[in-house]
Amino acid sequence: MNTQLKPKDEWEKGYYTWVEETRHKVEVAAQQLDRGKGIDGEIVVARLREKLCKAKENQA
Repeated sequence: MNTQLKPKDEWEKGYYTWVEETRHKVEVAAQQLDRGKGIDGEIVVARLREKLCKAKENQA
């Protein structure tokens, strides 16, 4: 197996950066929902399914 591992502190730094970015995105999304700028869950699921189908078609 030819895999290079990052030192633990590098990995943790990347992880914590990702966590902070994700927290910020969730906060922004929550504020948008509070202002009534959300998308119906059924629409979101339909869009995700469409993307998955297209991805599967492109792999074939």
